[in-house]
Amino acid sequence: MKDLIKETIEKIKDQGIAPEPRWKYLVKKYGMWCVFGIAVFFGSISFSVAFDMLRQLDWDLYRFAHQSAIVYSLSLLPYFWIVLIGIFLTLAFFDLRKTETGYKYGWLKMSLASIGGIVAIGFVFSSVGLGGKFNDTLARDIPYYGQHMMITKESQWMQPENGFLSGTLTAISDGKLEINDLNGQKWNVVLSGKTLIRPAVNVAKGEMIKIIGSKKNANDFEALEIRPWMGQGMMNGSGIGRGGNAMMNGGRGMMNEN
Repeated sequence: MKDLIKETIEKIKDQGIAPEPRWKYLVKKYGMWCVFGIAVFFGSISFSVAFDMLRQLDWDLYRFAHQSAIVYSLSLLPYFWIVLIGIFLTLAFFDLRKTETGYKYGWLKMSLASIGGIVAIGFVFSSVGLGGKFNDTLARDIPYYGQHMMITKESQWMQPENGFLSGTLTAISDGKLEINDLNGQKWNVVLSGKTLIRPAVNVAKGEMIKIIGSKKNANDFEALEIRPWMGQGMMNGSGIGRGGNAMMNGGRGMMNEN
């Protein structure tokens, strides 16, 4: 035992080993937790953006896009944000393993802690609108993001060639609506006895609507169904069919010519 102690002391002297200052220990300790917190924070932001994007989309449009529900749903997933969530989740997990108490917990517990933290805080961010605001900022300031990287509510409903159109009502007349789409282009929307107006729709000037139908030419669009801009328009309703009356009621939407 004495030889071992002597050898250890000589080794310490030869290699110049000395105890680390307390401040270095504290920097390393709290630095690990800061990295974990940053990873969870940005993972939560990513989750919030992805969640807000997904809940704004209309998932039933596969019927009109002539695709299976699975294929259409896969085409809507925000893969960019899903990858970011995976990256920050991995960073949070391995950083948690390196903390001074990380060795006490198994992989399952630390995985649940990392995932739970990101999801819980992500829901909080979503509830206060942070995810939506962040996504709107990116879509506004980074054109490539909104046009190519993501399927947003706007891009989903700005495909007139595929039968989806959205915009703001500018004029209303019997059997016809006029709108300015999200790109500022004017459209004549033709209504028929088969046109379905969802109950939540207020067909009045200045209102934003979503339209399912078919493009006839450069500026004409025949409407099969009209939904409110907010929400997914999944409520039951019936066609307007009565020659486009000035006022619709009885659960069939409302048309005002004001």
